[in-house]
Amino acid sequence: MKRNLIVAAALCAMAFTACNKPQKGLQEALNSEWNITEADGNAIKTTTGQAPYIGFDLKEGRIYGYSGCNRIMGSIDPKTQKPDFQRMGSTMMACPDMETESKVLAALNKAKDFKQEKDGSLALLDEKGNKVARLEKRFEDMAYAEMEGEWTIAKVFGQSLKTTKDSKAPALSFDTKANKLSGTTGCNRIMGGIEQGKDGPRSISFGQAATTRMACPDMENENNIMTALAQVKSFGKLKNGHLAFFNNSGMLILELAR
Repeated sequence: MKRNLIVAAALCAMAFTACNKPQKGLQEALNSEWNITEADGNAIKTTTGQAPYIGFDLKEGRIYGYSGCNRIMGSIDPKTQKPDFQRMGSTMMACPDMETESKVLAALNKAKDFKQEKDGSLALLDEKGNKVARLEKRFEDMAYAEMEGEWTIAKVFGQSLKTTKDSKAPALSFDTKANKLSGTTGCNRIMGGIEQGKDGPRSISFGQAATTRMACPDMENENNIMTALAQVKSFGKLKNGHLAFFNNSGMLILELAR
């Protein structure tokens, strides 16, 4: 009888450990960033060009992201992988359209757990196991060498560039072997150096980027491009194959297409 109790206790301990052992696939998924594409069954749309997203860092036990207007931050237990969305903090900016943020925060406030779907997306679940939000991978990691060559600048700060039939398409070209940047704003030529890998494989900066000094009728594109280049801190590949650059807050500020 005593031996049976010991065996039963051992089996229970093993079962408890197995249930609380982090799932490898989910653990890898959580150490990433995700666009919030649905909240309470409704598709999330934004007029700002910046999709709401959420990131998980199991090593530091933190949650971070953007709710459609403000930056958000919270915590996650690295051992149990349980998020604590109820004590999320945020910045306090007011935006013209707060509807998206309201939907996102309402869904996050109900979330208690995660579930990885067959299509690779993540579902946030409430305490009854109902899905309250759907997350899609924000970007894929890419090797620095994959940036090699010329790319057309598709968007800056989430907005498409305004061009005319007589203007050159703004573009950037990367020489990853020599760590050199070149290109055009559509008016002036761009040149500079690239610093990559200082703070990890995804880190990158163009602190020395400069342009020639021609005056053009419309300098808005050039000013936005150069402002964005000065803020770049990391990169990745979007679902559509575009090269994405992010600032130190994780906001998508430059999107380039082949």
